[in-house]
Amino acid sequence: MQHETVDAVLVTRKTDVQYLTGYGSVNDSLPVGCVLVNSQQPYLIVSDLQREAMGQESTIAKVRSFDHVLSEDWYPTHGPGFWDCVFEVLKEAGAKNAMLGIQHDALSMRDFDGLKSALPGAGFKDFSKALWRLRQIKDAAEIDAIRQAVRISEIGVRTALETVVGGKTEAQSSIEIEAAMRGAGGELRGIRAAVLAGNHARFPFAQPTATRVNTNELVVVDITVSHSGYLVEVARTVHAGTPSAGQRKLFDSALAISTALQDLMAPDAKISDAATQAMRMVKSGPPAIQIMQPIGSSVGLDVHEPPYIIPESKSTLREGMVFSVHPTVYDSEAGCAKIADVLLITSDGCESLTGVSRETL
Repeated sequence: MQHETVDAVLVTRKTDVQYLTGYGSVNDSLPVGCVLVNSQQPYLIVSDLQREAMGQESTIAKVRSFDHVLSEDWYPTHGPGFWDCVFEVLKEAGAKNAMLGIQHDALSMRDFDGLKSALPGAGFKDFSKALWRLRQIKDAAEIDAIRQAVRISEIGVRTALETVVGGKTEAQSSIEIEAAMRGAGGELRGIRAAVLAGNHARFPFAQPTATRVNTNELVVVDITVSHSGYLVEVARTVHAGTPSAGQRKLFDSALAISTALQDLMAPDAKISDAATQAMRMVKSGPPAIQIMQPIGSSVGLDVHEPPYIIPESKSTLREGMVFSVHPTVYDSEAGCAKIADVLLITSDGCESLTGVSRETL
């Protein structure tokens, strides 16, 4: 806050509220916020019902609540009760006329206009990038939660190696994998097993369907899972039969990029350099192969967080960062191959937190 020359920060993105207070909201549509004032304990702002439901849940903040009344005019944004509570907290903390850091990427235009009208003596500065940069470095507890999430995801991968067979639908296999991960302690939030066959797998937003897996297709098993709120992504590519020469080349491209990125990523290295070198590997291979971007991103309380591993990145790797590196390559004839691992930037290089073999064909 001193570096950004702000006296107080208003946080309105749910995962940032969790990061700063320890409180994880159970529903994305429920209004939640946090006010930080220099040298004071954080304030957590929730509805009366949320406060009642918290019970003995641990939080490091002073809790302030409001009566949350739904209205068509305000739902699902933060409503008038939320903002009245914010203004009371700022007054209590002596920050009504402060330079206030806000999150422009998590605040509607209507809400920002309301802030300016209610706080005519305050100044405003976007604090979004500063919060993302703070979250990029994981402490020991965060890394432990991520390790636990990876262990659960590996159970999903091993289940996939047994259940993804020709004739079974993408949806059937996905449900079986998710059930195994839930049984191993995977949390409801963020858990996903997407079994995607053939060309279908190249779309990052694709969902499993009732399409049956053919024995001549590459199949991507894309898994996300969370532990203590921290999410990871792990993916492997399998084949329901015997891969063709073209499919093998495609898979080997993804494997080579994944291996190279682990070697390239180290403290003080530029993300752009690692991404550019990885992209060159595809360009030097068979001309039909395409690589989807980004080829990785930071992970944490969100499964995809900045910085992203792209040639245009201006970020530098730092010790304590954790990434999901997920090169996805595509060929219209051979299909799609994806390998995703979770990498921790250490003091002298990079550690793969994923123990399942990348070689799955």
